[in-house]
Amino acid sequence: MFCCNCGGKMEDGQMFCDDCGYRVENGEGSKAKPYTIQIRDKSAGIAALLSFFFVGVGQIYAGKIARGLLLMFVGFALYAFTLVATVAFASELYDAGTFDDLVGVAAGVVLVSLIVMVCYIILWVWNIFDAYKLANKYNDFLMENGIRPW
Repeated sequence: MFCCNCGGKMEDGQMFCDDCGYRVENGEGSKAKPYTIQIRDKSAGIAALLSFFFVGVGQIYAGKIARGLLLMFVGFALYAFTLVATVAFASELYDAGTFDDLVGVAAGVVLVSLIVMVCYIILWVWNIFDAYKLANKYNDFLMENGIRPW
C-alpha cells in the first residue's frame, strides 16, 4: 500500500504515513482519492493591463524582467527618436527660406512621425498580447510541475 499524499510505502491497515505523517482514511492508502489545489500565481488580465499603460511592465510582472526592460528601452528609444527628429525638423523649418523648402521639410516631419508612430503602436499591441501569454504560460507551467518556470 502507498500513501496517497506523498507516495511513500505503507503497511496494510496503517493509519498514518511514516514519511509525511498524512492520515490515511480507513487505512486504505492509495485507494483514497487525493485532492488538488490549483493556484494561479499570475493574473493574465493584470499583466495585459499593466502592459497597456506601461510598455514592458506586464512582462516584468510575469517574471521576464530582461524582456520587460528591453521593451521599455525600445519604447523609450522610439519616443526619444521622435522627440529628436521633431526638434531637428523644427529647426530646419525655422531656417527654410522658400515655401518649397518649407513644404519639403514639413512632409519629412510627417513621414518620419508616421513611421515611428506605426512602429510604436505595433510594439505596444504586441507587448500587451505578449504579457497576457507570458502570464498564462507561467501559470500553466506552475500548475503542471508545481514549481515556477523562471
